[in-house]
Amino acid sequence: MLRLFKNSRLRLTSGNNGMRYFKYAIGEIVLVVIGILIALSINNWNQSRLDKKQSIEYHQRLIEDMDRVIERSNTLLERANSTLTSIVNSVAVLEKGKIETPKEKADLDYALVWFSRFNYQTPDLSTLEEMKSNGDLNLIYDVKLRKRIVDFNGYLYTVAAIYDNLGMIVHGDLSYFDKFMRSYINLENLDVNFNYDFDQMVSDPEFINRFSRLATHWRGSSYFAGQVERDAVKLKEEIQNELEKLK
Repeated sequence: MLRLFKNSRLRLTSGNNGMRYFKYAIGEIVLVVIGILIALSINNWNQSRLDKKQSIEYHQRLIEDMDRVIERSNTLLERANSTLTSIVNSVAVLEKGKIETPKEKADLDYALVWFSRFNYQTPDLSTLEEMKSNGDLNLIYDVKLRKRIVDFNGYLYTVAAIYDNLGMIVHGDLSYFDKFMRSYINLENLDVNFNYDFDQMVSDPEFINRFSRLATHWRGSSYFAGQVERDAVKLKEEIQNELEKLK
């Protein structure tokens, strides 16, 4: 092939064949351009194939992140609801001024153990952070879905800030509760138990008021944990639908 082009070039450059040589040169240029375009097309096709493969992997990992958010939020929701219920029931017992059933005693014991354990760990979307770092957010091809995931990640940090604030309020009241409670630690299993003076609690209206206010904070915990769980479930479904389109 190269010899053919060389021979053709020699024939065209010999004698008065300037126009023919010009046409030949144009043809060579066209062939080079076509070759470059074909190479670029193959390269773009290959890059698109790799991008799609990476996009599928990212969507699968985002679903796994959502599963962790759902699991953690569900655990927090159950704890918040059980603590909230025990506080509400305990306030009723304190207002009544006496413990009449084993359940009432169990509710009060549970409430006094758990009311101050107000903590929250932000369930981060590690896959999204990696995509940001790598400049790969565009591999979530659905723009609306991409915005939904980014907004949800921001909402998680907003909820974390709310929990921090609620936690500081709850922990700020601990010194008042110390007047009526004493903790004991079992050195063998590290369990923590509390003894409390029920009669003094009942005779202190301010204590009952402070205790009742704890219910509002734990209600907030229950609300936001449930909201995060519901949003994560819905977002997971949207990501799964998009993943099915990619496959």
